[in-house]
Amino acid sequence: MSYHVGAKEQYQSQSMVNQSMFTRIRVCLFLVLISAPGLSGADFAMKVTDKNYLDTQGFSVFLYDSTYHPVFVDQKNTAMEMILHGQRIATNGDVRLMPTPEQWDLVATLKGRHADKENSRLTADLAFPNFDFSYTLEVAAEPGGVKVSINLDKPLPQKLAGRAGFNLEFLPSIYMGKAYLVDGTTAGIFPRTPNDPMIKVMPLPDEPKKAYYLEDWEKAKGYTQPLPFAEGKSITLGVDDALARVNVKSDTANLMLFDGRNRAQNGWFVLRSLIPSGKTTGAIVWHIRPDVIPNWTRPPVIAHSQVGYAPGFSKVAVLELDPKYNGPKTAKVLRLMEDGSYKQVFEGPITPSMPWLRYVYSKFDFTPVKDPGLYVIEYADQRTAPFPISKDAYANIWQDSLDHHLAEQMDHVSVREGYRVWHGASHLDDGRLAPVVGEQFDGWNQATATDGKWKGGDHIPGMNVGGWYDAGDYDLEEPAQLSVIQSLALAYREFNLKYDELTVDEVAREVEMHRPDGVPDAVQQVKHGALLILAQFHNIGHAIRGTHEPDLRQYTQVGDGASKTDGRIYDPKLGPNETKGNYSGKPDDRWIFTTNNPFFQWNAIAALAAASDVLKGYDDAFAKDCLETAIKAWNDEKAHPTPVGGSFGGAPAGASGGVLAASQGAAGGTTASRNGTGNATPASSTSTNGPATPQPGSDRNAFSVGLEWTAALELTIATHGAEPYKSRLRELFPQMITEQQMGIRGWTAVRALPYLDPSAKDQMHEAVKTYMAGLDKRLDETPFGVPPSLGTWGGSGAVVDMAIRMYFLHKAFPDLVSPEYTLRAVNYILGTHPVSSTSYVAGVGTVSKTKTYSNNRADNAYIPGAVIPGYIIIKPDFPECIDDFGFLWFEDEAVVAGSASWIVAGNAADAITNESK
Repeated sequence: MSYHVGAKEQYQSQSMVNQSMFTRIRVCLFLVLISAPGLSGADFAMKVTDKNYLDTQGFSVFLYDSTYHPVFVDQKNTAMEMILHGQRIATNGDVRLMPTPEQWDLVATLKGRHADKENSRLTADLAFPNFDFSYTLEVAAEPGGVKVSINLDKPLPQKLAGRAGFNLEFLPSIYMGKAYLVDGTTAGIFPRTPNDPMIKVMPLPDEPKKAYYLEDWEKAKGYTQPLPFAEGKSITLGVDDALARVNVKSDTANLMLFDGRNRAQNGWFVLRSLIPSGKTTGAIVWHIRPDVIPNWTRPPVIAHSQVGYAPGFSKVAVLELDPKYNGPKTAKVLRLMEDGSYKQVFEGPITPSMPWLRYVYSKFDFTPVKDPGLYVIEYADQRTAPFPISKDAYANIWQDSLDHHLAEQMDHVSVREGYRVWHGASHLDDGRLAPVVGEQFDGWNQATATDGKWKGGDHIPGMNVGGWYDAGDYDLEEPAQLSVIQSLALAYREFNLKYDELTVDEVAREVEMHRPDGVPDAVQQVKHGALLILAQFHNIGHAIRGTHEPDLRQYTQVGDGASKTDGRIYDPKLGPNETKGNYSGKPDDRWIFTTNNPFFQWNAIAALAAASDVLKGYDDAFAKDCLETAIKAWNDEKAHPTPVGGSFGGAPAGASGGVLAASQGAAGGTTASRNGTGNATPASSTSTNGPATPQPGSDRNAFSVGLEWTAALELTIATHGAEPYKSRLRELFPQMITEQQMGIRGWTAVRALPYLDPSAKDQMHEAVKTYMAGLDKRLDETPFGVPPSLGTWGGSGAVVDMAIRMYFLHKAFPDLVSPEYTLRAVNYILGTHPVSSTSYVAGVGTVSKTKTYSNNRADNAYIPGAVIPGYIIIKPDFPECIDDFGFLWFEDEAVVAGSASWIVAGNAADAITNESK
């Protein structure tokens, strides 16, 4: 029996309850719903643009401009998508075999797509090969909207009856709490909390065989699906929201409205119609009529720094404008006075507009405003939130990242803040050598069944120390750990970072915020990371891929990290619920993936050397252990190089944040594409001082040179210029100052200058001059003057990289590199970016991101100091970073490497603005 037959009976019963509830809705609310203006019915005409999507002023429809990800599948950004009044209200419009499919559920295979300008029509040819089921998805313009059709090559296979249907998913943050109308009369409110009846829906017999971990996950969840909370032939969504109101009518099967959040907090509202048996042409026909406001133009966005500006430096806001918007040619700065009034202090011209993607951009330079105080920018009918002009504008922008985000992410300890316990001491049962050889979920891979004396499934003692949860998940990603150590070590030494707001007791496994203990927080965090890396070398013998959850059920769990395992070491001799002392029969211990490669090994050497330099004078015995381990690993690597084997980043292209390095972390990522419950791909392969992974087409030899350079540099500094490290720096120096290397690791050569020949600075001066000429040309290609976000993962990491790189180049070569490069990049992160002017650093600035893809995302919350990836381009031309929704990992997932990188960048900005002192 198909799910639909039983569901219908249950739904009718639920409908009676719902009807009774609606009779109790206050009369005034009911009248508002019923008397709400109907859809305008304006017969606007949509046309296929040169970018091959349907468009009219205020409304756009994309069709498969991007595809489902080959590893992570559903990232809520493909198939049929609708943009209404500047918001992407719907995505994933296509045939699915479940009412509310999750990330790895089966999707159709795209065979081709077509744009028919003459007939204003988009089509996609698709198939489910395992079911011998092929069809065409057609979206055609019609007066007042679009007609969506599913046309089958032949009648629906019987086994898909009641299962195959057309789904279109609507963004919860836009619609929850808003009204809907079914068939024009039955009123409802989109729920804020999912609470629908659930039924069991088993997989179809002919579905492609899934990986064992996916089958285990579905079994653990009980194969459940929700019943619809509304059904009819016509549904109007967002009746009470003029910007989001849209009507959908079905000529064929009923429309059913489901709440995907019943299955997972990151679900969307799903509108669905089942495909009937026996039909081919027009098996599904929907008419979608958005209530487009006539001549609507998007309000201007005034992008500016949410923490303000330093008096003596440039102050430039960027105006993001609708191409059809006809606004004034000047903007104003108003001062907020003590009595709450506003006084105009400056008015100046905006620059001629520059087109980029679907908007145009102008700049407003108000550098002449220098007096300390509170200000707003006013353009047309838009006014910003207040921001300061202050000599200390950048003084504290990094602190939350150090004493909140990184502190909250600390593994193997409990973390307390006042009355709140962020989490208990977690993963004290770490860990087991991964018992399964080959690729696991999220791109993790164990290359061999044994490693030294350990075999798959063995508990490796001593691995339950140090490290940070990578991102919105709880992995110990090796590249992220190494990157954080190197970034914090750099910040501590460069800026004399003695800031102390944490108490860290590694023996008691306790951390408490807002409680200084006399030791700089950066020093304690460096030690916390080094504990984990030292444990790897002492217990395994080398750097590793990292530590990862054993199954998807545990992996997708959020909340208190201490609740993810029982804290007891797994003993297969015990029963599933049996415990004996510190052992249990529950195989929930995380898996240790010991696969190694030169990327991990060289960067581990660099991280341990950097840690040793920082920890001298605080924990001399530990510092000595770090340095001796790094030197031994250097000697071993020179004598017996680690084979390249496998991917440098570990995960396919970004798996757990930080596979790229300090800066990539700011963007959230790695070189892969972040995982399903939270991972994706940054646009840049650069790094601050930490790991960086080679990109397709890059020179792998140049990359390898950079890896050895980083280790040699940190060992040279830690040993005060000892051999053979100093000589190796001199040998590698010419290769590090090429234009190719300068944007990756070459800039770090300024830190090596004290150990090089006197002529090295002159050589680097010429190299920087060449690099800057090319860089300026690239940066001028966008309105913001920073690297654009062109990948599938927001690009803030590359911008943070730029801030750090430019700081060190400016410090060494002020005649070539202005301090404004660093400030421009930092101001970008703090609000001078596309889409909105929301600070990408959670909790920092007047207006900041307060819903992030962190491990408390199920609470629609954030961790202070978390740095999100930021906007991406929904192909082909829609920049997006949704402020009030935190479940899109490619826009919202903050990783620890990003926070560490931001600590360097924030201190750099503060140092630059205080240079004169």
